[in-house]
Amino acid sequence: MTSATEAIVYTRSEKVRTLAAVLLGYLFDGYDLQIISYVLVPMSHSLNTSVGTIAVAITYSLVGSVIGGLFFGWLADRMGRRNTLLLTILTFAIFTLLTGFATSVSQVYLLRFLAGFGIGGEWGVGFSMLNEAWSEKTRGTSGGFLQSMFEYGLLIAATSAGILIGRFGAAEGWRYAFMVAGLLALALLSLRFIMPESKVWNRYNRLKEEGALPQGYDVRSPMVQIFSRGVLKWTVLVSFFSAFALFSGYSMIVFMPTYLGAGGLHLTISQYTPIITLALLIGTPAYWLDGWLSDRIGRRRTAQLFISLLLLTLVAFYYEASHPPAYNGILTYPFFYILIGFDAFVGYFAHMGVWYGEIFPTRMRATGTNFAYAVVGRGLGAGLAPIIIPALAMVGGYGMAMALASGVSALIALILTLLIKETKGTVITPV
Repeated sequence: MTSATEAIVYTRSEKVRTLAAVLLGYLFDGYDLQIISYVLVPMSHSLNTSVGTIAVAITYSLVGSVIGGLFFGWLADRMGRRNTLLLTILTFAIFTLLTGFATSVSQVYLLRFLAGFGIGGEWGVGFSMLNEAWSEKTRGTSGGFLQSMFEYGLLIAATSAGILIGRFGAAEGWRYAFMVAGLLALALLSLRFIMPESKVWNRYNRLKEEGALPQGYDVRSPMVQIFSRGVLKWTVLVSFFSAFALFSGYSMIVFMPTYLGAGGLHLTISQYTPIITLALLIGTPAYWLDGWLSDRIGRRRTAQLFISLLLLTLVAFYYEASHPPAYNGILTYPFFYILIGFDAFVGYFAHMGVWYGEIFPTRMRATGTNFAYAVVGRGLGAGLAPIIIPALAMVGGYGMAMALASGVSALIALILTLLIKETKGTVITPV
């Protein structure tokens, strides 16, 4: 029979192949989820509707990710990590591609919902793979590098949207942006087959099949277990932390192109695309710093440090939004430097997946992580941003709405870190 205490060892090759495979998922997760943010205006013109109406498609995508997060998290805990990841990327690749052919708002809503269904499973399942393959000494560092791929997905989205709209015009450029995202994801799908199955999950599954789990060990559905005694507290806390953290981030990320463009500062797409692109490029390496620091000073302290710096950045954004400066080039434009700060300090997301994966045990790791991040975080927190920000903008404009909503929710997230346990140094085991 399989031993629960027998050491689990990953070779260097297995670690590299695991990291490479999940990196691709996160890269196209970010690209797919955010590409619509950079084409809201041309989509609204092409489909004869308002920016706010198209923006609701983001909410549909996030609602889809709620259902996908529940389904794929459960599937990964019951059926394995590897094949579940393959299924998530196939799902969001196909429906992202089809979005480029949409001819009505209702079709956009449906296709973004279905793409979101695939995206919803990616985050928790990928981090479960990473948590189970890496040691407690470097897990945060690798997690920071992994999460940065989401930001580089945003970078590709911003760059490709600008290039394609510039090349093909607003009416067709947004369509090609979705088509390129879907085709690239499908083309790179083959690389996911290099990924080995999680050895930790394999060991747990064999112990379960052989009846060798400790006496009285809870083998109920993972969806039941994350609400069981001893786990419920952490499920609730990290779920609310995710909700306020993602609402804060999405309040800025989703509407930044709109605010810099027609919805606020009236910069052209050729002016604001380089601002967003360069700020992402410069700020994103802070995700690596966040992951590295979480291995040195702990998960909780690192989150508190980055959120505090984020709040200072949002104060600067609020001030500049209330006194909009004239645009005389990137290097003299205050919003450029504020965006660098935002992109850097929102990097406390970097070790979030590692933190959650150390809180939830193997038998419910993917389910718990996906529930907190994809279901509550993206579904409730991020999902409300496309609805609340346009409503607030009707009163004080997009800049003021974004700054206030993001700042208040980041402050609440900071307070919640005081209640979540520190997990630095946690050794992940099959049982």
